[in-house]
Amino acid sequence: MTTFKSPEVIVNKSAEDFFNKIGNLNNLKDIMPSSIKDFESTESTCSFKMKGMPALNLELGEKTPFSKISLTAKGSQVPFSLDCIIIEKGEQCQASLEINAGLNIMMKMMVEKPLTQFLDVLASKMANF
Repeated sequence: MTTFKSPEVIVNKSAEDFFNKIGNLNNLKDIMPSSIKDFESTESTCSFKMKGMPALNLELGEKTPFSKISLTAKGSQVPFSLDCIIIEKGEQCQASLEINAGLNIMMKMMVEKPLTQFLDVLASKMANF
């Protein structure tokens, strides 16, 4: 498994409030980069297109109350998950994102830059979510 990580950010919400907001995938549109196309969502699924990549379909997987939310790929040629890790910090919380993907070396080299940039944008927007 190859792992890509976002920077850790401080969110001005409690871990519970942030967990509840980000756990509803309809709210993800607010933190998506402007380059994302065809974003569609329900409370538990979302799909979108990133430049140079096939459409991504994600569904809510594991939810550990107030500390972790995992989205898993549906119908993808490459198995992967997008995890949000949340750490309580009093009135605020700390959040970071991880993509874990089953990639070979060539695929890793091709997707590393766009995925890292994607995670960086999501993380920076999460801070003001």
